[in-house]
Amino acid sequence: MADYEKLCRFCRAPAFATLVFLAAVPVLAAEPSPTPSASPSHAPAPLTSPSGAATQRLDAFARAWAAVTAYNATVTVFEQKDTQVQNVVFNYAFRKPANVTVHVDSGSNAGVTLAWDGGTSVVAHRGSGLAALFKRTLSLHDPLATTIRGSSIDQLSFGAILAHAQAEAGTLSEVPGEVIAGVPTDAVRLSSSTPAANAALTREVVELSTITHLPVRVLGYDGETLVRRIDFSNVTLSS
Repeated sequence: MADYEKLCRFCRAPAFATLVFLAAVPVLAAEPSPTPSASPSHAPAPLTSPSGAATQRLDAFARAWAAVTAYNATVTVFEQKDTQVQNVVFNYAFRKPANVTVHVDSGSNAGVTLAWDGGTSVVAHRGSGLAALFKRTLSLHDPLATTIRGSSIDQLSFGAILAHAQAEAGTLSEVPGEVIAGVPTDAVRLSSSTPAANAALTREVVELSTITHLPVRVLGYDGETLVRRIDFSNVTLSS
């Protein structure tokens, strides 16, 4: 991503690299997922032949999400496109209906904060106090504010993950969920029928906590290659 000076010429802050958010869901739980290295719109069609068990998992997800008004989480993202790799850690705060504040804790954008209020733009700034007064407004889908696979800040919330799984063209099924950080999961897989319109993801898996029924991990494949992994930890819910 471009230097922060390129985004805000009047601000003397250092680098402001590409953000990493999600438009889709994660990889097959039974397959190995790599450890991220330091270098790392379309109109949806109805799902076809949905698995009854997978639908039940999404229904439980929907009920759990309906009871949440806000949450905070640590979001760790790995994403790959061709030879490009991104790794970043966010402090992510969401409040319904559509208010998001994201602080980049780790990665080449460390220290940058983005805010979205449900509109078509995001506001970015670095630091606090007087330094935070130097802000830059970007289009929600500006390449400077999306991942290398084109995902934007509005696509990372639990609600967006649910809506994507319910509406994306393809086939739903349930697959074995892993135990992630001590949390057992139920896994819902989407095999996309339109990968070209879905960030080139052919398969996605959302791993849902059996306790909260909310996402613990989201993975995405391009063919047999894992190209997206999103982990949610330190989740604090407000109802």
